[in-house]
Amino acid sequence: MGHAPRGIGMNPHAAIQTQTTALILAGGAGRRMGGQDKGLLPFTQHGRTVPLIQPVLEVLAPQVDQLIISANRHLADYATLGFSVISDEIHAAFQGPAQAIMHARRYARHDWLLIAPCDLPFYQAHWPQQLFLRQKQTRAAVIIAHDGQRLQPTVALIHRPCLAQRPCAPHMSLSTLLMAGCYALCDLSADAEAFINCNTPAQLATATAQMSPFTHHGMLIPGQRTALQGESA
Repeated sequence: MGHAPRGIGMNPHAAIQTQTTALILAGGAGRRMGGQDKGLLPFTQHGRTVPLIQPVLEVLAPQVDQLIISANRHLADYATLGFSVISDEIHAAFQGPAQAIMHARRYARHDWLLIAPCDLPFYQAHWPQQLFLRQKQTRAAVIIAHDGQRLQPTVALIHRPCLAQRPCAPHMSLSTLLMAGCYALCDLSADAEAFINCNTPAQLATATAQMSPFTHHGMLIPGQRTALQGESA
């Protein structure tokens, strides 16, 4: 559906100084959610009910120059959130996040891609800066988050040109794609408790009930609205 305009929340004075495209992955089949579209499921925190994708949008939109949502269904519903929505329903539908990234890269205006999932409502506002800092330290083309116990490949920074040299077969895992060339890990173990993916109804219920313990880092508390351009805080 083309390029995303600089829309709501896009901040030219963001802390990230490198021009960046954020890509939110919302194209999963949601099998463990009974086939529901996870990004649009209601998420309630501190009395506010929004689509599950909304918290990560509110964190990333003020920090990047372009934001794209990759989805396979309910495209009109995602479009109401104010950002460009792309889909490759024939070639990429439900073939996994690796295929979604390979398709979405052609719509990105910038060489750096911040990848985030739609079902991580505790995505922290300082993670993009940490990913970029790690890239400057290592000069790696791909930076992958690590929570201290395991990789978190849906939280990543990718130098888009490197994807042209990386093979991507249907249903290839995202980790396989990201680790197919030069990469480095970014230690986000201080925020390990923030990696609460809502893959099942039970996990969504846990996240909804979660009273965030992350305030000691000045992190976003889910349900605390980030002020978007054109809105009051």
